[in-house]
Amino acid sequence: MKIPFLLTLTLCLAVSVRAQTPGATYSPEQLDQMLGPIALYPDPLVALILPASTVPADVTLAANYLAGNGSVSGIDGQPWDPSVKALAHYPDVVKWMNENLDWTQALGAAFAQQPADVMKSVQQLRAKAQAAGTLVDTPQQQVDLQGDDIRIIPTQADTIYVPQYDPSIVYETPVGYGGPYLTFGVGFPVGVWLGYQCDWDDYGIWVGPWSRGWGYRRDWQHSGYGGNWHAWRPDPRRSREVVRNYYRPDGRVPSPGVIRGYRGPVRAPSASPRVANFPAANRPDYRGRAVSAPRPSSPAPSSNLFGGYSRGTQAREFSNRGQSSRSAPVRAPASSHASAPSRGPAPSGNRERH
Repeated sequence: MKIPFLLTLTLCLAVSVRAQTPGATYSPEQLDQMLGPIALYPDPLVALILPASTVPADVTLAANYLAGNGSVSGIDGQPWDPSVKALAHYPDVVKWMNENLDWTQALGAAFAQQPADVMKSVQQLRAKAQAAGTLVDTPQQQVDLQGDDIRIIPTQADTIYVPQYDPSIVYETPVGYGGPYLTFGVGFPVGVWLGYQCDWDDYGIWVGPWSRGWGYRRDWQHSGYGGNWHAWRPDPRRSREVVRNYYRPDGRVPSPGVIRGYRGPVRAPSASPRVANFPAANRPDYRGRAVSAPRPSSPAPSSNLFGGYSRGTQAREFSNRGQSSRSAPVRAPASSHASAPSRGPAPSGNRERH
């Protein structure tokens, strides 16, 4: 009798381990669906949301703290991940992530397991919104082009706004809608907690010193890495737990509700919205060029759960960046952006400090 029992126990354990072990990876289309709600956020917020999503329990703690009228001055003393402490300065985002915790958990697992693919998806979605005419300069944020990259930066040097939009509308040319397609609530202050930077060149997040202004974010990666900046790394123990519990590429991709305060465009009674989804056969890359078929996401190497931060040799496989893209002209910033103070220091020991 003991042998059948042990056999059954072994089979149960094997099934349990297999259920907790990621197999397939999220496809580009799945990641586009997952990243759609935040892809049009300004870079400084994206650089906080992605790391914070890998520690969803801390997001919940921060949301409870803010709901209990916890003071801003007490945030630094909380035992949360640094990215969550930084994000707690933007309570609308923290509350929304906690209200849509299944999406937050799935995003954290995807970013921990497929960081390069996640960031490529953000660029892909921005290219789609720009082609649709829904991602444009506003008094709250500017669209800044550099080579292959589409950056979104705050217009003002001392204020940042959280966009409010419906991801089912903004990524294709809307039919029967009247804009604006992105709306904004009240502005929030910027500060030293915004020392997180999206590295679109190597598909990672960098952390370093912050100073007023946004100008350096257009060209910091070309000056070389060094100084006081370092590549962000997920907490191995906590991120592995998130991947084990919430990484489900074969399941349903969670879709969060629209963030509080959204005032959507008016739709004509007889018009139907177009679904924001590219057919697999002609899905463009994030530079807007059509390709014959989407490339599948590559799983992280078994020896490195958090692959994708290795200066881009493997991450570049999808984008095929070349020297020609480095020489692409840089669009001059809008006049309101040009008046912003010079940004410094850059994440390089060789850049001039202001």
